[in-house]
Amino acid sequence: MAALEPFRALLYAPSIDPGLVTTPPYDVISPAERQRLERLHPYNIISIILGAELPGDQPGQDRYSRSAAYLRDWIAAGVLVYDDRPRLFAYRMDYEIGGVPGSSGGVIGALELEPLGSGGIHPHERTMPRPRSDRLELMKTTEANLEPIWLVGGPGVVGPAVTSALQRGALIDFVDPAGVRHRLWRLDEAEAAAVSRGMDSPLVIADGHHRYAAALTYRDEMRAAHGGGPWDRTLALVSDPAEEPPALLAIHRVTDLHRDDLSGGAAPEPYGGDLASLANHLATVGPGTVGLADSSGRWTMPSRGTPDTAWLAGVLDTAGATVAYEHDLDEVAAAVAAGSLAFLLAPIPIEVVITAALAGEVMPPKSTLFWPKPRTGLLLRDHQLS
Repeated sequence: MAALEPFRALLYAPSIDPGLVTTPPYDVISPAERQRLERLHPYNIISIILGAELPGDQPGQDRYSRSAAYLRDWIAAGVLVYDDRPRLFAYRMDYEIGGVPGSSGGVIGALELEPLGSGGIHPHERTMPRPRSDRLELMKTTEANLEPIWLVGGPGVVGPAVTSALQRGALIDFVDPAGVRHRLWRLDEAEAAAVSRGMDSPLVIADGHHRYAAALTYRDEMRAAHGGGPWDRTLALVSDPAEEPPALLAIHRVTDLHRDDLSGGAAPEPYGGDLASLANHLATVGPGTVGLADSSGRWTMPSRGTPDTAWLAGVLDTAGATVAYEHDLDEVAAAVAAGSLAFLLAPIPIEVVITAALAGEVMPPKSTLFWPKPRTGLLLRDHQLS
């Protein structure tokens, strides 16, 4: 089974406002948002996790090398500081979706890497080559884990650790622009030992498939050259799917198709509500029904396979569609108004995701959106120290 160990964390200095220097994970940040974050604070973590490409960049003098330089310069300047000893950390996110409050959290530590699917760690989505190589290059140049992999598992030990931490003041406590409250605590030795002993069940990757794949490749390369070392583990957040579960949202598909391009299957049924109403309808009825929307109207139709994302991938591949992935309904509405055909999906229940992953079934990329996202920059793991 997977092993979660204490590590000596790298954190922002206490004098720096975490609301100004932390970000969502790299893969949900748009170019415009990246620029906004750069302007927000000179030490925003965006400069390290997703630096800008500049004219004249070449191997060895590019955004990856700049990320590494920023990391080491900020450590030297005291912007980033090392914790005094190895620890596990409790983490909690409190949020609202549609006015309904929720919370999610878990324990952050150094997770022992192992091949996917053969032991204690299982993927639920396929990965794509470009993001894998991007994160691998960043890991090589910075020699650090900059963002935690998010996994679900650890029943009976992760939730109690977070509940215990809630009884005391947090090390970090702030609200992000989306209204999500983030809190972080150090676990004491007894709490950490209980978590480590209790990690005796499989884990499923919720978010960070490309980072995990990159970490595996990096580990294998470093082992071949140097043997064992800090690259044998990676930074990870483990959430209990029963006691501290993440919420799952849908990721919709925006295409260059017209409805006339679709062939086979049941004819779409007209839907009288607006786009938001259609999305709510799909969330209510659950997987098995897909929504369509273009500038002339909205429809529903049954999917002919599970999960909906796998069936729809086949439909779109057959039609030769160009596909963009979007979870924000405002962005979907803008694309529809501009002439795109959008396919709206219902969220996939977390129980379905976990059951499928443990059975060895892997969904297409962008099948799920676990939310809210753990904040990047709260904790880093430096291989030069670990």
